[in-house]
Amino acid sequence: MEEILILAITIAAGIAAIYAIIKALGFREYLGGKKAKPWAIPREELLKHLLELNSEKLPFIIRRGDKENCDLVVEWKLADSKWYGIFSKHRLTKWYKAYILLDDERKTARYLEETGTIEWVYGAEGLKPVIKREQAFFRGRILFAKEYEVALGITEEKKPGKIYEYMFDPSYPRNIIKKTVEEAGWEFVQVTSLKHVQKPVHKH
Repeated sequence: MEEILILAITIAAGIAAIYAIIKALGFREYLGGKKAKPWAIPREELLKHLLELNSEKLPFIIRRGDKENCDLVVEWKLADSKWYGIFSKHRLTKWYKAYILLDDERKTARYLEETGTIEWVYGAEGLKPVIKREQAFFRGRILFAKEYEVALGITEEKKPGKIYEYMFDPSYPRNIIKKTVEEAGWEFVQVTSLKHVQKPVHKH
């Protein structure tokens, strides 16, 4: 009886491990479609709304993702002169990137996040960020990863106070994008597999 019990536990553990691997690879991920509204706006209109979110006041950019084979890419403005200065001064330690695919059939925006380490090094042109993809690289759904910066000083009114306050938090761009997607009648779904945010390859 004891041997049968051990065998049953071993089989159950094996099945659980296989299920975990399958789920991690994204084979059983929910891809959306159940929560989209009947009045959902056209795909191109939503694409336009998302690109219009770009602002000089935001620390992230939303750009077309042709190079990455997705619809849109979201990332910190490491190349922007204004934000580069802020990032470098406070040695932002994590880079962030998200991929968006607008599934017109399901009226679903699928969202995949990546993050990793930034090292700041001095070169001929001064301090530059070097992205270390192999160090602490993560791809999937980021739950908590905040970098908080506050600068204190004398304000324009000649009083002590905060000069600026920034929260470099992946949930910040994600929530703004999610709100825009859902207001358009589409469903917002986070996924863990890169293949679920890439455009299908059409064979000739």
